Amino acid sequence: MQRALSIDRSPPLALSLPFFLNVPLFGLLASILAAWTGPELFTSRWHPAALALTHAWTLGVLGSAMLGSLLHILAVAANVRLALPGAMSLALWGLLSAGTLLLIMGFMTWQRWTWLLAALSLGAALAAYLGVMAAALWRQRRQVFPGAREILTPVRLALAFLGLTLLSGLAMLLALGLDRPVPNLLDNHVAWGLGGWAGLLLMAMSFQLLPIFQVTELYPRPLVRWLPWTLAGLLLARWALEPLPGPWLPLRELLQYLILLSYALWAIVTWIRLWRRKRPKADVSTLFWYSALASLLACVPLGFWLNTPAGQGSALSIGILLIMGALGSAVSGMLYIIVPFLLWREAQQAVPFDADKPEQTRELLRLVPKTGHYMPQSAARRHWVLHSAAVLVWALAALGGRVFAWMAAPVLFLSFAVLAWNLWTAWRRYRECLSAIAAYAPTRDTGAGPRCPES
Repeated sequence: MQRALSIDRSPPLALSLPFFLNVPLFGLLASILAAWTGPELFTSRWHPAALALTHAWTLGVLGSAMLGSLLHILAVAANVRLALPGAMSLALWGLLSAGTLLLIMGFMTWQRWTWLLAALSLGAALAAYLGVMAAALWRQRRQVFPGAREILTPVRLALAFLGLTLLSGLAMLLALGLDRPVPNLLDNHVAWGLGGWAGLLLMAMSFQLLPIFQVTELYPRPLVRWLPWTLAGLLLARWALEPLPGPWLPLRELLQYLILLSYALWAIVTWIRLWRRKRPKADVSTLFWYSALASLLACVPLGFWLNTPAGQGSALSIGILLIMGALGSAVSGMLYIIVPFLLWREAQQAVPFDADKPEQTRELLRLVPKTGHYMPQSAARRHWVLHSAAVLVWALAALGGRVFAWMAAPVLFLSFAVLAWNLWTAWRRYRECLSAIAAYAPTRDTGAGPRCPES
């Protein structure tokens, strides 16, 4: 593993910005749906509104963020650049967004045409994305940075499980749309999506990015090498045992426990490294990582309690802790790192370079705000507080807290409203910086040109 990023290899901001904007938009939509449904939302994880909200999160919030960020992280951390033109990226974003909206509509209205259109849109978007990723990983396999080869194993495994998640989801969607019996793929669809695609990708990113941005120790080499393969094997073994009769049930339950404990091992190792980080002050991304790890570790006792007669209602709470808590917290923390960095990089690239006028170039570069000025820590911490409160409120509501069920939608709305405002603030400061660069008068004395806010 390496502790450096090649930022000059990062693709343009326009490639992933639409994906990042989906995060607050679908989060706000999820909160509105929760308010519309009311406490009834928490009666069952099979409630139509619960299914709609689950996919608003997994596709609209988490999926959009992970697909967009992977485009940049593979380029700067592993030297894997994707041959993805801006028009194609926009088309993928449009298909993903439209398919997610159609899927939400399908769960809320139960109209067959929505299932078919959702299957067509999501199938085209994710299949094209996987094709582009597979081609880039194969074509540039010999150009990968030596220190980044280890993280590509969990990335490849994550993409493989995204393919399995897509295939199982399409099979169920097409069955609903064509009014045919729905295949028994739901449990595997959930396991592949959360434990395979999202979990392994989060693990891969932690191996590479935490030592860089949090200045932590490197992960133990045996864990980096073998844990992703172990998890993949457990998930596939669980799938292979699915159709076997009742006597195999204890073994299937054992595999579920082992998957949960494997992720708990990664969470404990990550927590220890964050606690011993060399960076003295915890920034907001550190806080989001703590929230993610705490949510994941909270699933361990709930997972064991689930198989007891008194714990049957904990399944919904586990889902909330995994989706909103573990993955949602990690995605939010990632946005506060990657978005300011990309805006700063784009602003720097907007500065015209003139070898004959180095003073002018230096003066223009001073107009570019530092990364910490696009989304200030104080505003980001407000979002962390609201997000953590939302995770806690939703988990308690799923466990039967009636008061918390009424609080769930407003707290979630406030959390995503603050995130939307923070992203808008960053974008506004970026645009103001571009305007200041364009309005700069080279005839002025050094230091007299217009300044970006908080530059």
